[in-house]
Amino acid sequence: MKLVRLVVSDLHLGTGVQSGKLNPLEDFFEDDRFAELLSHYERLSNRRTEIELIFNGDIFDLLKVKLDGRWPTEITEEIAVEKLRLCLEGHPKFVLALRRFLAGAGRRLVYLPGNHDLDMVFAGAQELFRRYVTPEGGGERVRFITQSDTYYLPEGIQIRHGHQLEHIHRVDYGRLFRTLSDGRKILDLPWGSLWILEVLNPAKERRNNVDRIQPLRLFILGSLFLDPRFGVRFMLTTVWHFLRHRIFALRAWTRRLRRLPSILREEVVAIGGYDEVARRQLRRLRGVHTLILGHSHAPRYRVLEDSKVMMNTGTWMRMINLSLEHLGQNSGLTYGLIEYPEDGGVHTKLMRWYGTQPPCEIVPYAY
Repeated sequence: MKLVRLVVSDLHLGTGVQSGKLNPLEDFFEDDRFAELLSHYERLSNRRTEIELIFNGDIFDLLKVKLDGRWPTEITEEIAVEKLRLCLEGHPKFVLALRRFLAGAGRRLVYLPGNHDLDMVFAGAQELFRRYVTPEGGGERVRFITQSDTYYLPEGIQIRHGHQLEHIHRVDYGRLFRTLSDGRKILDLPWGSLWILEVLNPAKERRNNVDRIQPLRLFILGSLFLDPRFGVRFMLTTVWHFLRHRIFALRAWTRRLRRLPSILREEVVAIGGYDEVARRQLRRLRGVHTLILGHSHAPRYRVLEDSKVMMNTGTWMRMINLSLEHLGQNSGLTYGLIEYPEDGGVHTKLMRWYGTQPPCEIVPYAY
């Protein structure tokens, strides 16, 4: 039987939008295009073709969902379920597309949580997701990868969201939860997630494009000249957050203070950048010829010197790139395609979805 795998990441579904009302925390506006993508591959397939849809992290942006007017930093299972419910209710077309897809024969879904939807490691969140996308039964077609950050394919392909490659977003998969003094079990969030909750989200409410601009450092540098009040405030709150959570939070703060240069190099400066870290990781892997990532929102397809392939599936967010190397490029609606022809072998490609251009679309909010 022929097999096709579709890999998407970084959709960042929020709680949706309402006509005439601004939701600065919503970043996904491609529900119709996503549904069309699934329908396209279903039409191309037949009864002898299996389709596996792989959600490679940050499908839902649960870090940006407010409850009772705030972003919770102590995430229990009940909070995770409620945040996910708001996102699912806010994107009914997306849910319906998954429901139709999983109702077909030979269809399945594999979900790897990323740093923005780490709440999906809770069993309650997984059960809610299954109830929405497989209401008629068949929840066994939806599989979650939560014991590690990697989905291993037997053909020498590894799929990882990629947050583990950055120190600020790294989690311990052997200790995803911690227990508070009152007995509540909460997610053990990395300080990168706390920075999003306490610094980036409030900034996004004031300047909703702040996390859609690459690289962020150029945006902040420009804001120091063009929007100095915002830029200075953002930098100062980031520095204070870093000191509070990474230097002075633990009893061993004096030792961490002595290690400040190395902490800055590993967690803030990240010498070489995300792509270089991923290349080094791939070179060290034995028996792996292809590494598929997401997380950075930058689509990539590169063949290394030893013929290994590093692919990043990018994002479906509407990004703005200030780097001269990528200035003006259309980098959206990208995904990975892994094909297994019946004559053997495996073909991995980075694709961009165009679909049918609609004659018009609703503008939910305009300044």
